[in-house]
Amino acid sequence: MKFISLVLFSLVTLIFSSCLDTEEKIVVNADNSGSYSMTLDLGKMLEMAATMGAKPDSDRAKEKKDTTIYLKNYLDTATNITAEEKALYRDGVLSMKMDEEKNEMKIVVSCPFKKIGDLASIKNNFFNVIQKLKAFENATGEKSKGNDSEDVKMGMKSTNPIGDQFTFLASAGKISNTINNIEAYKAKIAADSSLAMMSQMSAMIGDFKYRTVLVLPKVVKKYDGPGSSISTDKKTLTFETTLTEMMEHPEKVSYIVEY
Repeated sequence: MKFISLVLFSLVTLIFSSCLDTEEKIVVNADNSGSYSMTLDLGKMLEMAATMGAKPDSDRAKEKKDTTIYLKNYLDTATNITAEEKALYRDGVLSMKMDEEKNEMKIVVSCPFKKIGDLASIKNNFFNVIQKLKAFENATGEKSKGNDSEDVKMGMKSTNPIGDQFTFLASAGKISNTINNIEAYKAKIAADSSLAMMSQMSAMIGDFKYRTVLVLPKVVKKYDGPGSSISTDKKTLTFETTLTEMMEHPEKVSYIVEY
């Protein structure tokens, strides 16, 4: 479990920098309800951990896991979750499938929303809530070594080091994710040592991909964003970029959609 614990620690500290093959999916229904989900492929992280010397113990069987965690089972008794968070994430789910022998590991988090005005809050705070609930520990069977206050502080420290450079907005008929200030974004990128490390690793194991998929109830009127593609019915948009693209051409990372 030490090997998996190291991988999960890397996940927590790097996840918000998009340093994983990641697919974010937003589904909006006709009544402006919908769902938000993110799929994280940690295959490259397992390979990276091995190259850094974090090899699994050779004298034990390789692990397999297929676990689903329902956040509602932990929300009611949580003392570090606000009433608003409990309402927003009650139907949130975290699932993990892992086959250590094949270097395969995927984590999916998802949460429905009743109105599109809640989407930004769910998206921006989801992983912080998951960490405060210790959902990763429950999914893997690993116990946290710190106390609750220390875990919350760690969760705050592991949030996106460049997240404050973006503004995500969602309303009926419009969704956007824009960089507030290009120069400030570049400065944060240049100062973040974890991103620099991941950039070096991508040269050896391939670039890290980030994909955003929007499934909309109406035909898209106009859109702009990185690596854009649209379905034949013009209701599903996909934006795709890489860690390298985010670092070298941040002006291309923002997207905006009207439908």
